[in-house]
Amino acid sequence: LAQALPTLRLLTRPAAEIADLAQRLMPPIAAALGDAWQVQVVPMVSQIGSGAMPGGQLPSCGLAISVRNAGKRGIGRRLQQLEAALRALPRPVIGRINEQALWLDLRCLEAPDEADFVAQWPQLPEAARP
Repeated sequence: LAQALPTLRLLTRPAAEIADLAQRLMPPIAAALGDAWQVQVVPMVSQIGSGAMPGGQLPSCGLAISVRNAGKRGIGRRLQQLEAALRALPRPVIGRINEQALWLDLRCLEAPDEADFVAQWPQLPEAARP
């Protein structure tokens, strides 16, 4: 049933599978962003639900992108610029800013979309890669 229903497949996806994906994606994403950014694999939770379960959470994994070697001044602005640039890509990448990093939960990124996800990172404007 999970193979026939994408929502069920994504909700039941094991966190370990998502962590493996994050490990594969970290090097090409870090290379595309350059030395000004630090990319780390981090455990996180996926916020799910509506109706009878409006605030459910599932264990997940993803990437946390932070500004490397910067004081607190300007970090928020740089993260917002990166977030806006990712949303403007042909296939938007949506994350959230948390703990002075842009967090990307990879729960909903599946194998058929992985190559397209990675391929568009070098298209980010230079303003998003200080």
